[in-house]
Amino acid sequence: MPKNEKRYYVDILLSTYNGGLYLDELLNSLLEQTHKDWRLIVRDDGSSDNTVKIVKDFSAGHPDRVILLGGDGRRLGACRSFIKLLEASEADYVMFCDQDDVWLPDKIDITLKAMQETESKHGDIPILVHTDLKVVDQEKNLISESFWRYQHLDPHLKGLNTLLVLNNVTGCTMMINGRLAKLVASVPEGAILHDWWIALVATAFGRVEYVSAPTMLYRQHGKNEAGAVSYSLSYFSSRVRNLGASMDLARRIVEQGKAFLLIYGDRISKADREIVYNFSTLFQQWKIKRLFTLLRFRLKTYGFLRNLGIYTLFLLLSDKVSQD
Repeated sequence: MPKNEKRYYVDILLSTYNGGLYLDELLNSLLEQTHKDWRLIVRDDGSSDNTVKIVKDFSAGHPDRVILLGGDGRRLGACRSFIKLLEASEADYVMFCDQDDVWLPDKIDITLKAMQETESKHGDIPILVHTDLKVVDQEKNLISESFWRYQHLDPHLKGLNTLLVLNNVTGCTMMINGRLAKLVASVPEGAILHDWWIALVATAFGRVEYVSAPTMLYRQHGKNEAGAVSYSLSYFSSRVRNLGASMDLARRIVEQGKAFLLIYGDRISKADREIVYNFSTLFQQWKIKRLFTLLRFRLKTYGFLRNLGIYTLFLLLSDKVSQD
């Protein structure tokens, strides 16, 4: 490498938990990356299988490439575990990694290229880049060439009015730059998923960009922390059958908006603050006002059935649920 050429360090963050069955395959796919200037930071979240041994063996074989975070073995959950990892990184760029997936060889190169192109256009601002994925079963048999098509997600929709209601950024495809990493700092208890929270921060203060090419195999095996579900009538019927869980999620989504307003409300634009305020106080409004709020600020997801479902949940919940 020429003396004056900048090195683009990439940290890959991996939170593990009882992932021994597929972990070797993931780690090998990292070694096969065409972009070689990366290191792996790992935190185990209290595994009881052979996960820790696999990670330690990998670290022993690649000591210059792997950092193992110490811990007391407490189970934090994926969201807070990933934030611990993010706090340990000082890289120019950070990627997030799930223990049961397989990265395609050019994953880092494709994502980093899109990141650098975005930085060259928009300057030194917080940036998030994410990509599509291939959905596979536990034996890596193809289920869908595109996760976005499989779930009827539209990555073009990336404003706060969309991301407050539904996340379309998959954490294991995500790269963020150092500016965004510093801005995220921590994730509150009210956050549902780390990728969702980081996407909210990115869209409020910088840019969210996407690459249509799939860069990894997204393995589905029934124990995923957050998996892929086919967008079909059976999906909607299952949500109806589990109405209590769906209503609980609707409450949590609004609480996440409230947490976002509390932390960033005095720093976001006036227009964004109005959107987040009205969304986060949704359950303090009478039902007819709720509907007006949802329509006025175009607080919606993707597709008629999905929007009908989420609007029904927001309107079904009792009036004046929360007064704080």
